[in-house]
Amino acid sequence: MRITRISSDLLNVPTGKLITDSTHSLENVEVVTCNVETDQGLDGFGFTYTIGTGGYAIKAALDSIFAKMLLGSNAEETDEIWARMWKGTHAVGRGGITTHAMAAVDIALWDLKGKALDMPLYKLLGGSSKAIPLYDTNGGWLHYNEEELVSAAVEAAERKFHGFKLKVGKKTLAEDVARIKVVQAAVGKKMPVMVDANQVWGKRGALERGRAFQDLGVYWYEEPMIADDIWGHKEVAASLDVPIAVGETIFTRHEFENYLKLKACDILQQDVCRVGGITEWMEIAKLAEINGVKVSPHFVMDLHPALVASIPNGLFVEYIPWLRKLFKDPPRIADGTIFPPEAPGIGLDLNTESLEKYAAQ
Repeated sequence: MRITRISSDLLNVPTGKLITDSTHSLENVEVVTCNVETDQGLDGFGFTYTIGTGGYAIKAALDSIFAKMLLGSNAEETDEIWARMWKGTHAVGRGGITTHAMAAVDIALWDLKGKALDMPLYKLLGGSSKAIPLYDTNGGWLHYNEEELVSAAVEAAERKFHGFKLKVGKKTLAEDVARIKVVQAAVGKKMPVMVDANQVWGKRGALERGRAFQDLGVYWYEEPMIADDIWGHKEVAASLDVPIAVGETIFTRHEFENYLKLKACDILQQDVCRVGGITEWMEIAKLAEINGVKVSPHFVMDLHPALVASIPNGLFVEYIPWLRKLFKDPPRIADGTIFPPEAPGIGLDLNTESLEKYAAQ
């Protein structure tokens, strides 16, 4: 099954509301779609995203590098193609724009493989059909006041979600603590409460706030400091009992491996669209398993269920529903869980009207 053409589109998709954390503020995400055509008449669909910037650069990398590099390749050789893309952009990439673009291609190739074998992704990866627990992030943004947080947390509990995450990084520790306490008082007996700092502090601030969060019994403490500081995370993880979660801003298996070797984290959150696709995501999950670490991936809630259903160390999928409106039949949600699609391939088909409605200008 040879690749005859690779094409892409750039979409600008509204989140439906203002989104804030300690380092970001946005109301739109960019989605770069990828269509891989073959000489057997089968097409594969893939995609990647950004949180508002870089979409044009990702599309350019896909169109000008990978679409030409892979022409005529055997679409079934996903490992070999991934390695070619990685080596072909190693000098100018290794993470960020290039791995985002690689992800769109790699996901499309897995979609093709599943369609060719008439098999859903979870089964193709050796997994089983199962309900995957969801935790809610979409109700915990940093600009929400305490009343809004409690309302969102109660709604999440009523929907039987398995956790609620709120953003921390207010000017004072007292503000962060107060927000956590009101949420725990409202839903803490029904589900765990996680906190996410989005890399806002240095080591001293990460430790000071982390001790307070630990005393409150939060389920995990996410991205307490810049993701590049692996040694700093090692010190924070060694100093605190609260589990440290990282991964959404880490792009390669080599970086993840260093985190694991140094025992600098307790939960990995690799994002399939940031690490270069399904091929690399599964490699990182294996590294985590070998080191006794759980995986709870970042964002992309419509694709991650099939991946989490295919590993023994999966934990949760993150509920942030911004992309669901793009797909004809997104994965089913029931009783706070999400189910991997049963359709062949990745099981996600783009609504044709989405290309027109959200086309980037």
